[in-house]
Amino acid sequence: MVEYILGNYLVETGKITKEQFRRILESQDSVRVKLGLIAVEEGMMTMDQADEVNRMQAVMDQKFGDIAVIKGYLTEEQIAKLLKRQGSPYLMFVQSLVDEELVSLEEVDGLINDFKRINGYSNSEMEDVKSDDVDRILPLLLPEEARQYQAVIGAAVRSLIRLVDRHIYLGEAAMVDSLPSEPLVSQTLAWESGIVDCFSERDGALLNVCSIFGQEEFTELNEESLDAAGELLNCINGLYASNLSRQGEFLEMMPPEYAGVREMVRRGSICRVPIFVGEHGLYFTVAEII
Repeated sequence: MVEYILGNYLVETGKITKEQFRRILESQDSVRVKLGLIAVEEGMMTMDQADEVNRMQAVMDQKFGDIAVIKGYLTEEQIAKLLKRQGSPYLMFVQSLVDEELVSLEEVDGLINDFKRINGYSNSEMEDVKSDDVDRILPLLLPEEARQYQAVIGAAVRSLIRLVDRHIYLGEAAMVDSLPSEPLVSQTLAWESGIVDCFSERDGALLNVCSIFGQEEFTELNEESLDAAGELLNCINGLYASNLSRQGEFLEMMPPEYAGVREMVRRGSICRVPIFVGEHGLYFTVAEII
């Protein structure tokens, strides 16, 4: 998720082109972050020290970490910590930017600080973005009035990542005046009060999700294709209901519906979350029922 959040920012600000961004994304699965980059990011080594070790690797048949330990720049314990971080999506993205020579390592801190300033993030909130953790990123994108929906929205995002595409990412959520009227699939979850949540199309992602999850190439949104989205929504809400049951709360899941939402919802309770699959988006909307 973090690669899309930062990558789209770089495209919007003209730092990289859309084509360069696509090329970076294609390389993400194969990129292995170098220990030197992680060591500099962690403040364990200076950039000059990392460059020196990289140069020494050209003439010594030893790993970066072994040379850094010999030089006294790192300890064995620090190497172990750095190795655990090699899978960081944030650092993989930065490594790709540097490897493609789109930005220099010296520019990275400035770009991140600009992103943090523009979004009004604190240092700890910027670490939440870098973490690539849905539960840490989601509160940054939800309005205060929608925090009650964080658990079900989180279940939706994690399910999409696991079952549809690992590169799912979110836009900023907003409180809106009405539920969507376009082709959609919805489900009502009832207990003492209850909520209704739904998927609706934005610009092509819902149809794509139906095809991927349904394992069939759908060409239009109709009851047949939306049935796949309904099954996915049922999975999401099943996970949400299971988590609630462990806390002693029990709800009834109604069958998914494939037309306009018929439930009456509480005024001011409707939260719409843009979710993107690649370059296309859909909406996940949640509201309280009356």
